[in-house]
This record gives sequence, C-alpha cells and structure tokens, in this order.
Amino acid sequence: MSVMIQVAELGFSTEDGIKVLEEVHLRVNRGELVFLSGPPSAGKSLLLGLLAGHIPPQHGQILVYGRNVARLNREKRLRLRQQIGFLPQGFTPLPRTVLENVTFKLRALGDFKEQGEEKAMFALETVGLLREQTTDAEELTSLERVKLGLAIAICDDPLLLLADGPFDGLTPEDQSEVCGLLERINRRGVTVLVAGRDPLPPPAHKHRVLRMVDGTVNGG
Repeated sequence: MSVMIQVAELGFSTEDGIKVLEEVHLRVNRGELVFLSGPPSAGKSLLLGLLAGHIPPQHGQILVYGRNVARLNREKRLRLRQQIGFLPQGFTPLPRTVLENVTFKLRALGDFKEQGEEKAMFALETVGLLREQTTDAEELTSLERVKLGLAIAICDDPLLLLADGPFDGLTPEDQSEVCGLLERINRRGVTVLVAGRDPLPPPAHKHRVLRMVDGTVNGG
C-alpha cells in the first residue's frame, strides 16, 4: 500500500524556545481514515497545519504525496496546498449562501469553468446540504456549518482531507453523523486524517486511532 503521509523526527518550537512538537513520527497510507485524538494544546492543530503546508517545518521530515514539504519552493508548496482539502478548527463560513461559499473557493483556485458548479453541487450532495444551497450560511446550525466546511474542503477533488476539530461543540448524535460523512468521503477514494479532542465519538474507534499528548504521537 502506498504512503500518503510520512513524518519523521518532526519538531517545532515557539519563538520563545518552547517545544510544541517533539520527535513526531506518523505514517498514513493512501486510502486510510485515521483519527488523531488528544487533549487541548497537545499540538494537533499545529501538526495538521504543517501537513497542509500552511506552516513551514522547522525540524524533521514531512512527506506528502512523496514530496518533501520543506524542500518545495513557494510555487510548488502552493500547488501542494491546493491538492489538500482542509477543514480548519472553528470553521466560519462567508456571509453568503451555502452554494456561494463553495463556488467562492473554486473561483479562487481558478477552477470555475463549466464543471465548477457541477463540482460544487456534487460536494453539497456528498455532505447532505443540497437542499440548503440557497440558504444564508450564517443561518446554518453547528452541524450544518461543519458539513459546509467539509463540502468546501472536498469540492476540488483532493486526494487528502485534513479535518481539524470537526466534532467540537456538537452533540453526540451530530458527532456520529460527522463520522459517517468522513467515512463516506473516505470511501470515495480520499485519504482522511481527522484531529479531535478526547473523547472521540464511538464510530471513530472502528478506524485507526492515534494518540497525541505533549507534542508526541503514540502509535503513529
């Protein structure tokens, strides 16, 4: 099985010299759905930001799609970021309709041609928001906002989805529904890495679960 993410000896410190990540090792195979659990401030968001190319690495090696993130020039790093779907923690939609939120990203990527709206509609159908396409995104429930964030993340057909905190603030029932959506996205050929606070919803434990504490990943 080919490797999607390979991290070795990854370290990261603040400007004050405080270690946030220390000797992180992680491997995610193509086609996997993997959950990363841990307490707040364990370094989960930082790790996903490094994998997505939003933050330049300081020490260690990060390979995504077989590419060494640290050695990519600005243009190639931007191209890699465009190939990764990313749901940020505490996602807040634009003050536009649900459909316009998705098409805004496609236009920003320069990918809104004849197939642009078709991609947007397919992404909304995947997450169950097709009926809400004309709804003002600011009127969505917490669960629907997560769904919209996932639709935006997958609308350009990424091979990798990084989801940061998609369960935060949701009821147990809604958390289970989000798990089902992540499984559905994964079954369509997308490798998925999800970071969440303890405890993860029960459906997550059907898959590989890694534990992150004090900047170190156990079981990676």
